[in-house]
Amino acid sequence: MILEIFYSKIVSKKALFLIIVIFLVCLSVVAYFTLWKKTKPTPDSPRVVLIGVDGAGWNLIDPLLEEGYLPNIKNMKDKGGYGTLKTARPVKSSVIWTSIATGKSMVKHGVVDWTYINKNNIEVPFRQSERRAKAFWNILGDLGWKVGVINWFITFPPEAVNGYMVSEEFRHIARRDFSNVVVTYPKSLLGRLEFARLGKEDFPKILEEEHLPNYQERSSIYGGESKLVANYDNFILQDKTIELVSLYLLQRFPVDLYATYFRLVDVVSHFACAYIAPELLAKGVEEEKNGKVTPETLAEIDKDFSRVMEPVYSYSDRILGEFFERLNSQSTVIVVSDHSFGYNRGGYGHTNLPEIPHGIILIKGPNIKKGYHIQEAHIFDILPTILYIFDLPVAKDMDGKVLTEVFEEKILKERPIRYIESYEGEARIERGQKDRELDKKTLEELRALGYIK
Repeated sequence: MILEIFYSKIVSKKALFLIIVIFLVCLSVVAYFTLWKKTKPTPDSPRVVLIGVDGAGWNLIDPLLEEGYLPNIKNMKDKGGYGTLKTARPVKSSVIWTSIATGKSMVKHGVVDWTYINKNNIEVPFRQSERRAKAFWNILGDLGWKVGVINWFITFPPEAVNGYMVSEEFRHIARRDFSNVVVTYPKSLLGRLEFARLGKEDFPKILEEEHLPNYQERSSIYGGESKLVANYDNFILQDKTIELVSLYLLQRFPVDLYATYFRLVDVVSHFACAYIAPELLAKGVEEEKNGKVTPETLAEIDKDFSRVMEPVYSYSDRILGEFFERLNSQSTVIVVSDHSFGYNRGGYGHTNLPEIPHGIILIKGPNIKKGYHIQEAHIFDILPTILYIFDLPVAKDMDGKVLTEVFEEKILKERPIRYIESYEGEARIERGQKDRELDKKTLEELRALGYIK
């Protein structure tokens, strides 16, 4: 009996000791992850998701919103900030998307339009177009954050990054040979993405599923724009490929900053103005002869063009919805375009217009004002704003600013903006070997788009 009592007391002490140890371990684990979450986002939720939609403009989006289209863009407007994203001349995609990625002007980042440079007597300290400034994937990667970059302009050959990069060349997987060239980082990633290799036989199915028109069956296109229509099937396959890969990587390979880019809106906008009502275009041309198109006529033409472009914008909007379904409330989503398309001389364009056709910005997430109309946003402001979200200092040699107007006052007081002189310097930008044959094919495509002569 005495031994039983003694034994029970020992067991009780051991049990109590074990409970205390377990409690302390649990407390330590909770404390660790609580502190960790203050500096790192959860693995399945990027802190920032940046989505580029080339060529998107409010002059076409607003009429579609009024008619009940584009529910995901409407959701972002209602639950976040929205506004015009001011761009800069020359209004060329390669230049502008690099400015968005670096927060710097073309004279600083090095990807320039030499025709524009020479015509305007602008002095630059170099003679070849090659990015000389760090992009967001370099800066964040150098600081230990994981990054995922898909299809961004001027990312071929892909760079060694802290995460992964699917270069812009990858979108041509349906019709180009990658056996002797590297198009992803790491190189082994290409094998995982073979599922996105689409063929010509997939084109009709995609059109049917996405309710997209087949412009190749129409006869209204003429002149140089006909080259774009001849490649319409390839452009569809490219954006569908990027959509499949983007959603796959978002779920399978968690990163802290995730960025992807789509360009179908831009490509179709280059030729679809041929389907605007002829009488409206004639009215615009007549008014231009007499001085300037009236705001009323311009609104009519924009509205008609928005109806022409509705299937393409709706496709892009559906893709945004796919992203939203895969993200939680802790992610800040930023949607931007590099420029829009404006009416001029009986058609639509963006490179040689009297007035710059600015882009769009939508931003939604923690600490972002709801339904806020952003007044002063510029392409140079995207990277400084991303750095602020990561609680990182902004470089003084960047040309942009943090978009403080879109953040709630509480976070601005808790987290004042910090600055450093520069992120350039020690860590270099690592690039692979270029492929001349692939470069030649890309140049042909850019000529068809009118970006180069």
